Amino acid sequence: MRITMKTLYATPERSIAAGATAEVPDKEAKDLIAKGYAVPEGDDEADGKAPGKAPGKAPARGRAKPPAGGKNDGGTGDPDGQGDGDGRGDGGAGDDAGGGK
Repeated sequence: MRITMKTLYATPERSIAAGATAEVPDKEAKDLIAKGYAVPEGDDEADGKAPGKAPGKAPARGRAKPPAGGKNDGGTGDPDGQGDGDGRGDGGAGDDAGGGK
């Protein structure tokens, strides 16, 4: 039976990308369709979305950006460490990251 996958499907025998159409044994195809992971080939429901998942933005990958500025974030500047907002690393000891509050 030909099916269109809604999610990535991988077994020791095969792997099928989301949105791809493939020929699989009837029993396997019926199981995947019944569980919501695939639709019969040509079905308009094949939109690449995982079953039970609401559409939305994909999660961000990688490191988060550190916040800009803050107390004691610079090597030179205001000795009180509070910063004056000029972005030049205010606050005594620090890393010259810039921009106090």
